[in-house]
Amino acid sequence: MFLIGCGGGLGAVLQTRLMDVAGDAQTLAAALNHSAFNTANALGPWLGGMAIAAGWGWASTGWVGVALALGGFAIWIVAAIDARQQQRLALAE
Repeated sequence: MFLIGCGGGLGAVLQTRLMDVAGDAQTLAAALNHSAFNTANALGPWLGGMAIAAGWGWASTGWVGVALALGGFAIWIVAAIDARQQQRLALAE
């Protein structure tokens, strides 16, 4: 429960960071951020419902959540690697 509360507080931090790096496109960045949250809020229950409908039971929704969290972590790793490469390129110039 504590970790769920910590995760819920990340929205404001993410929005602030996004506004810092968005430059002149802050409005677009904010809209895309909210769109991503809304997509995730729809995708999670939909996939969980599909798992239940497939006959895997209520406990399968936890595994769906794990898969989605690992997918998000993988995307974060790719983004972090890309950011480091961009920094190296900028320093080399």
